[in-house]
Amino acid sequence: MTPLHRILAPRSVAIVGASDREGNRGGTAAALMRRFGFAGDVYPVHPTAETVAGYPAVRSIAELPAGVDVAIIGLGAANVAGVVRELHAAGVPGAIAWAGGFSENGPEGERLQAELAAVVRETGVRLIGPNCLGVVNTAIGFTGTFATWLRGTDRLLTSGIAMVSQSGGLAANAHAWSQESGIGFRYMISTGNEVDLGVVDLLETVVEDPGTEIVLAYLEGVCDGARFVAMLRRACELGKPVLVLKVGHSAASAAAIAAHTGALAGETRVWDALLEAEGAVQVHSVEQLLETAGYLHGRAGLPPLRGRRVVIMGHGGGAGVLASDQCALAGLEVPALSAGTRATLAPTMPEIASTKNPVDLTPEAYVQEKWRRQLSSTLAAVAASGEADVLLTQFSVGEIVYPAEIADPVIDLHRKGELAVAVYSRGATAEAVKRYTDAGLHVFDDQRVAVETLGLLTRPVRTDDETARAILAAAPGLVTPVVEPVLPTVSSGDVVAEHEVHRLLAEAGFDVLRAETAHSAVEAAELAEKLGFPVVLKALSPQITHRAAVGLVRLGVADREAASQAYEELAARTEALGADLLGVLVQQSAVGGTELLVSGFRDPVFGPVVSCGAGGVATELIDDVSFASAPLDEASALALLRRLRTTGKSKGLSLEDAGAQAVAFLVRFSRFVETLPWPGFVLELNPVSVTAERAVALDGLLVVSEVAS
Repeated sequence: MTPLHRILAPRSVAIVGASDREGNRGGTAAALMRRFGFAGDVYPVHPTAETVAGYPAVRSIAELPAGVDVAIIGLGAANVAGVVRELHAAGVPGAIAWAGGFSENGPEGERLQAELAAVVRETGVRLIGPNCLGVVNTAIGFTGTFATWLRGTDRLLTSGIAMVSQSGGLAANAHAWSQESGIGFRYMISTGNEVDLGVVDLLETVVEDPGTEIVLAYLEGVCDGARFVAMLRRACELGKPVLVLKVGHSAASAAAIAAHTGALAGETRVWDALLEAEGAVQVHSVEQLLETAGYLHGRAGLPPLRGRRVVIMGHGGGAGVLASDQCALAGLEVPALSAGTRATLAPTMPEIASTKNPVDLTPEAYVQEKWRRQLSSTLAAVAASGEADVLLTQFSVGEIVYPAEIADPVIDLHRKGELAVAVYSRGATAEAVKRYTDAGLHVFDDQRVAVETLGLLTRPVRTDDETARAILAAAPGLVTPVVEPVLPTVSSGDVVAEHEVHRLLAEAGFDVLRAETAHSAVEAAELAEKLGFPVVLKALSPQITHRAAVGLVRLGVADREAASQAYEELAARTEALGADLLGVLVQQSAVGGTELLVSGFRDPVFGPVVSCGAGGVATELIDDVSFASAPLDEASALALLRRLRTTGKSKGLSLEDAGAQAVAFLVRFSRFVETLPWPGFVLELNPVSVTAERAVALDGLLVVSEVAS
């Protein structure tokens, strides 16, 4: 067992500062371990007490027997660092420090935390906390916590749900509410100030834990975004859903505002996009966190939810119409059922019932026994149709009167796993609810919450698998190695002109349009003729990054005279704007195709990030952009493109035609972005023109916000 495993699943525990005095936290933890049947050894450490909570006390840390796995430090902030030194001397590899009064408590607390951090680094003792609520492992009855709610229960329910939280109070409340719902947690872990072990360390551990099936995370921030992303990917590999409640969003942007990317990629946007990209489920309240976890818990062992097609079935029309509206708001589909499916349904329902979707069985379907007996056939017809991914039932009235006849067919359908089932049942009897929950079916008493949960857990079904296979087969052959270019010498805050960005891209091996810089009208005409008409002229100025918006671009320049005139106009316009003119870029005209915005930047949490969206003049108008951690492989690049709303739409990117070129470009670009050395930068290509034959960067901007000191 590693020190971290020994903290979470100890065989022996020391509790420093435990006593039987009323209100003593260490004594509370010891009493809870006795109550919940912790089978390991417990060693309260107290200089004078004979016993604590019935466990024989040890006089000092030095007198602890060999092999203690973890120590709980129940003393105040001023004593924690010294205790860690003593634990190291006694051979105890890990500790949990509850005490507050550290960095959250002003200059003296900051000093104490710095001292504790230094001691932890020096000794190698692994520490959870300080300022945390500790650890609960219900599988073994280990309660390394002083959470007050545990005093009001005599047994701990255990499940496959593990929660890692940067808030102790929120974690304790969530654990209590989950227990009240009849599920409970496997782990409740509060990380506190994270002097040593952080939230990512603990998430990695519970993801690998064989007994953990669902992971819940309450986050205020992470220090190592790359490891966090790797943890999410590992959880996907293992088939373990990760539900994330992220708070503390701000307007702080990961990108310089001089680029379009700055307007599109704020902290919240990057978090949202990367959580989605890595398969995490983002929730927005503790209640939503627990409802979603409860529903997933009931589906343990069944296939994961896939598509978003919902069939709604109940005993009244109004509730179904309301659910349809709620589904639309949640991004779910309520498809019309085919004539064949409706014909199959009709004999299983009263004549006055509606076989449309929503399916309204009418009250007659539960008043008359013959129709109640047909419910299994009705449900089987929906499952066999292939026209639905989820069935949402609204049978609350029927369950009050006939819990077995209504609930049992739904339970049978759930267990078969052919169709995901969600049960909304407000007002049902305790008997009916228990019938469902005993079978593992979560019961929602709020239809809106049920629908929102389905919206969070499902993903659109992709019907173009053949297209995807073709793209993923063709794209690797288009990905050529990135050549390391000569990087410009820059300072923090520098904007690198477009001609320098073109040089950078060309040296790195990217396909760019030929372009040269003119410093006079005569030179502009000569260069235009050399490159071949028509051409594009763009003024180069370090003060202006969005040239088209202020009239510093001329398109379709057709001859020498027009090129000379365009130069003069651009020079005059630049002067009128009070900006410096570095020259005028004379460039080959665009090659046609779909225009994409492709950018890369270094996020302070996640490191190198690539974004892709609608390009050209549509960038900020459409605001269609997606993000992913760099580097990308072909599959993640394709997923990035598919998350765009405009993919496959009119004037959007056609994956069938240009998907392989777009994927190959994104893969190479992401590898290039990963090599850029600056701590803060944005490299924005807007647009990149993509056709079936090539992907070409037409315009480039590099903003370096921070260089290494």
